[in-house]
Amino acid sequence: MAVTWKQFEGQIVDDEFPLEQLLASSEHSAVYLTQHGDSQPQKAAIKLIHAEPATAELLLSRWRLAAQLSHPNLLRLLDFGRCCLEDANFLYVVMELAEEDLSQILPQRALTSAETRDMLEPVLDVLVYLHGKGLIHGHLKPSNILATSDQLKLSSDTLASIAEPRAPIARPSPYNAPEAATSGLSTASDVWSLGMTLVEVLTQRAPVVSPQAKSDAVVPDALPQPFLDIAHHALLHEPKRRWTMAEIAARLNPTAVAAAAAGAQSISPLAVPLSSVPVVPAARLQTSRYESSAPKTQSSRPLSATQPKQTLVLPNYVVPLAGAILVVVAMIALPKILSHRPESSSSASTAAAQPASPPKPSGQPAHRDTAPSTKPAAPNSLKAGAEKKPALPSPPSSPAHASSAAAPAPAPAVLRTDTFPSANAPKPSAASPTHGEVLEQVLPDVSDKARGTIHGKVRVTVRVHVEPGGNVSQAELDSPGPSKYFADLAIQSARRWEFTAPEVNGRSVPSDWLIRFEFSQSGTQAFPRQTAP
Repeated sequence: MAVTWKQFEGQIVDDEFPLEQLLASSEHSAVYLTQHGDSQPQKAAIKLIHAEPATAELLLSRWRLAAQLSHPNLLRLLDFGRCCLEDANFLYVVMELAEEDLSQILPQRALTSAETRDMLEPVLDVLVYLHGKGLIHGHLKPSNILATSDQLKLSSDTLASIAEPRAPIARPSPYNAPEAATSGLSTASDVWSLGMTLVEVLTQRAPVVSPQAKSDAVVPDALPQPFLDIAHHALLHEPKRRWTMAEIAARLNPTAVAAAAAGAQSISPLAVPLSSVPVVPAARLQTSRYESSAPKTQSSRPLSATQPKQTLVLPNYVVPLAGAILVVVAMIALPKILSHRPESSSSASTAAAQPASPPKPSGQPAHRDTAPSTKPAAPNSLKAGAEKKPALPSPPSSPAHASSAAAPAPAPAVLRTDTFPSANAPKPSAASPTHGEVLEQVLPDVSDKARGTIHGKVRVTVRVHVEPGGNVSQAELDSPGPSKYFADLAIQSARRWEFTAPEVNGRSVPSDWLIRFEFSQSGTQAFPRQTAP
């Protein structure tokens, strides 16, 4: 089915996730900007995929597994399920919103050796974690290496179990290992994808490999070490000859591995850290530009345990003489101090009587009353170079930003979680009506057999018209969801609801409500919302 993904902008998935702006698309899927959360909505990304009968359940089970994982460098899955848009069935998955990905940097420049190491370390950590849990990533490439705020993360919507039967890939990409066309993906396939990505980030182009060729990929000899060795052993044609992720990590940090091996043989009690937080390498510690450059008064020289203590001995006449001097000084200074006290008190009283000056603006933008642009904000991780190390390197700055060189240093980068009012939000009027209430709600009676067929959540939204007396006069489907059975149950139940009518100028008036029913294997929930008046 041919789909113009742009046509879905402005629609709402399951009456909960608005498709605000198309961010990326392919033949079979599209990613939109959306909002997640009821009380304090935050920006998120939602991916739509055609619901193919042969693979729909498999994808839902993969997302269910990925949503249970927890790793600081793995993108979180927030929700998933089925939906229907314009008579077409889709699967959707809601994820953390990433400000940028590595594929946006590479067309402008290659990464340096230091940047490549900073990128490779967290990616390896995630892949070792996934392989240890019997999972593979399956789609490792620059566009799936993402940055959220100042943290690098790997996409998680493509994870699969190693034990899952592997189907051959009809049209493999250069990032897919040679065996993907015949035997599917494996942990060795992730190693191949990592090798292709590594060469690309250092040279801006991935090695060219013919699908029919049975030789190893050609790796440029100009790659710096240890990346040259890693790429050579990751891009071997035979999967069994490739390094594992653990072996790649050992080559990247051989000193740490050697120290760990030595510690395993003979561990000293003094070598055991007191904290469970990993030690930060000294090379990554940066001195704040705001730290005072004045010399510290405390001596860094430690006191020796064997150094004898020295006692200060004063002559007998020193103490009486010092006491006499203090008495004389007090007699001279006391009148002057007393003469200045009224003036000081008067000054303090005058200062207290003056109104406090208004605080200066902090430079942070205030919440706007108009609806914000749906274009994602520029990544904060690329705007605070002096304060925090960005998760992904910045592209070259344009001349338009040259005037900012004389501006004060920016504050440390933070992930913005500001919320903005909707452009469609009703504005309060001088004679606002009172809000109606739900007197009685009736939940659909779902059979155990039907409930057992639910995977995730089935959402159905019903629009009801309520008379001034509180009875439902009309009910119609606003969002039918993927199942006619659950849609019929929802509309039958909605007709039996009762309300208290809102009042305008002391008189009861009709009202309109949206009731969202959520069906799951654990039960049914209803979420009513008054829409008019």
